[in-house]
Amino acid sequence: MHTRAIRSKMNSTHATRKITRAMETMARTKMAAAQRRARELRPYAQRVRQMAQRMMSDKPDYASLLTQQREHVKRVGLVVVSTDRGLCGPLNTRLLMRCVDALEGWNQRGVEAEFSVIGARALMPLLRHGANVVARAGTIADAAHFDAILGAILVPLDAFIHGELDEVWVAYNRLTSAIAYEPRVERLLPIAEFERPAGPTATYLYEPGQKAVIDTLLLRYVEACFYQAVVENDACEQCARMFSMQTATENADRMLRDLRHLYQKMRQTQITTEICEIVAGAAAV
Repeated sequence: MHTRAIRSKMNSTHATRKITRAMETMARTKMAAAQRRARELRPYAQRVRQMAQRMMSDKPDYASLLTQQREHVKRVGLVVVSTDRGLCGPLNTRLLMRCVDALEGWNQRGVEAEFSVIGARALMPLLRHGANVVARAGTIADAAHFDAILGAILVPLDAFIHGELDEVWVAYNRLTSAIAYEPRVERLLPIAEFERPAGPTATYLYEPGQKAVIDTLLLRYVEACFYQAVVENDACEQCARMFSMQTATENADRMLRDLRHLYQKMRQTQITTEICEIVAGAAAV
């Protein structure tokens, strides 16, 4: 390889390293904000769950449609939370593998499945595997606006309420620690029976009535679960992108080091050759 080609490759590698380093820094900054947002939402979701658990433990006379178990499951809906951008390692791949496994399991049992996709990265892989995508939306990006994903959530939710779906599931990545995550596929509807809270409890008084209060609270609980899945996945995206760009930067550093050694070796070879030619020419004279 000529020294000019080596210098050209070194310059391009150095430019790539600048990009990956900048993306790593941006992802690190966004990861802190995304993780903080995910942590701040967990107490709200937990509190709503506790209220629903306390309310349903009284065995009220009214049974919400969100808690009704279907005897035969024939149609299910799966909300897949992915990312809009790539360069985040195996984050989307691992999640989509879980979704494809779930789809194949439903197909083997003769259960029809329809998908609602949040994020652009999951759409085409699911379509290639024959998934029936009925709704899609973008991710919340840096602004935690629930309205941005409301459409993709309302489609399976309304279908379940009207009896068109027997179960609704959600697939997302959840943070297990500050730097680790795992893909999950969880059932949200129908809402599983809550355990009765320990200790003495007071009796609830419903105003304006049981139906309005129970439906509203359970709906808020389901929305909080959906939104928490999106927020958790956003935090996982920044975490995965940070490590992916960090690895790319380290690989660029390693390549630059090898190219410098090769350049020095080629340069020394050229100098030695030139000296030998000069000496040979002087000897011939």
